[in-house]
Amino acid sequence: MRKIYITGYGFIPGGRYYDKGFRELAGEVFLKAWDMIGNEKIDMVIIASAYMDIISEQLISSSYVCEYLSFENVPSLRVEVGDGSSGIAILQAISFLQTGNFENIAVIGVEKVHDVTSFKLNKFLTYLTDFEHEGYFGITPLAISSLITREYLMKYGYSYEDLAQWVIKMHERGSKNPYAFMKKKASLKDILSSEVVADPLRLYDIAPPIDGAACVILSTKPIKSNFVIEIEEYSIGAHNVAYNLRCDRDRLKLKSLENAWSKISSKIEIEKLGFVEVHDVYSILGVLAIESLKLCNQGEALKLIKNGYFDDPNKIIVNASGGLKSIGYAFGASGLYQLVFLVMELLGVEPFKEISKKDLGIVHDMAGIDRISTLLTLKRIS
Repeated sequence: MRKIYITGYGFIPGGRYYDKGFRELAGEVFLKAWDMIGNEKIDMVIIASAYMDIISEQLISSSYVCEYLSFENVPSLRVEVGDGSSGIAILQAISFLQTGNFENIAVIGVEKVHDVTSFKLNKFLTYLTDFEHEGYFGITPLAISSLITREYLMKYGYSYEDLAQWVIKMHERGSKNPYAFMKKKASLKDILSSEVVADPLRLYDIAPPIDGAACVILSTKPIKSNFVIEIEEYSIGAHNVAYNLRCDRDRLKLKSLENAWSKISSKIEIEKLGFVEVHDVYSILGVLAIESLKLCNQGEALKLIKNGYFDDPNKIIVNASGGLKSIGYAFGASGLYQLVFLVMELLGVEPFKEISKKDLGIVHDMAGIDRISTLLTLKRIS
């Protein structure tokens, strides 16, 4: 197996980019990453996007991005696996690199969700469910998450105020990240006074939708001696069972994540693990991800979060970036945002300078509510 490295990265802070199309967003972040590797030859471009055809009304979008970049003969493709598109796109790039026919592949996540009204966007979110049996009848990812939340709080004896500790923590971290969409701290009073959107979840429990783009360049060899990030392990897991059909012991777990973790956990030196970025579109998903990665016992995450356990640089820092709650929810590009921030955390660049000296990190990306999960383990070599 060939070793694979992340040699360059680029991103723009999430927002509402009414003045730019998907080509401009994708091109901007790619050029940042490409400049980082000294404009080395790019052998392929892979686009990760959940709603490119629905919202931007564009098929074979990867080819048009290449045209925009003047890459006349560079092959390309687009990956769509809902909001887990980024993780799958990275795995696809790794597969191509392992063939020996490619040396540098750019993976770009891009999404323009604010080109439609909120009403339409909320409808498009239901496409992440089984639309024929769930979405059509009004069941949304948010509704499923609210049911999971209610069961979790009841089973482990927590109150909503305990769940709010996740939100408080993510906003605190976002306030220290100048690239986050949500940069202000949130108090318990702020959270409790926000509207209930799907009882017991409130507005503050939802990652805000953003337009955005992020890019990494994967290579078969390091390009700079002072920037060597190796993809040490990678895996994918699935759980293709509707939540209403799951047995009691599985409803409060992310089984797709457990499945992915089981494939690589024996190869990970946990004592060297410093950072974990998890998919927290809704607060409860971040909590379940911590437990499904076996970073603590089931039902203990909220207690540990409140006590600052996941802030300790001598242990494991979870979502140092502020998570999707603060970065923003870029749908198919979300995983690439978290991957880029993990690279920055491992390199110790601003705003993550010297928060931990450990050289190992994990990023989790997920499609839908526990349908498909991908894991990437990154190691800083120098």
